[in-house]
Amino acid sequence: MPRISHWPYKRHFGPLTMHCEFPPERALDPPILTQHKVFSRAVDLIPPTMPGLPAPLTSSAPPKILKPRGEVSRLNRGGYNLQEKLGWSLSEYEDIRSFVIHLAREHLNVQRSWKAQLTPKLKKVFSEAKSRYPVLDDYKDDWVVSISCGSILK
Repeated sequence: MPRISHWPYKRHFGPLTMHCEFPPERALDPPILTQHKVFSRAVDLIPPTMPGLPAPLTSSAPPKILKPRGEVSRLNRGGYNLQEKLGWSLSEYEDIRSFVIHLAREHLNVQRSWKAQLTPKLKKVFSEAKSRYPVLDDYKDDWVVSISCGSILK
């Protein structure tokens, strides 16, 4: 039988002889085993924190409501209807909105844009609106009052 001295096709890739060395892993602290812990008979109201875990939240206040995505009244462009998003009745919505607009006309310069308004006057509008209608305090960064004021500003 004749012996073949060469291969009919050539290798595309070289042989896989790559050698990688990885550094040794650092030993982790062993977890606290409950089998070896002696629990007290008293009931702890606040659980102790374990090392490496975040501290538990102690605030009992509910989180504030964030502003929805999109622009108000731009329903065709990903916007929303403000009264529907707030979930208020129509009379409550109109009362709060008219009061906020009244405050804006009283304290702000309606001939200027939102960015051109003075910060102390904006804070006064926010605080008076929240003192009259405490439900406005549930919304983060006073976005409901901002939208209502922005509707009459230039």
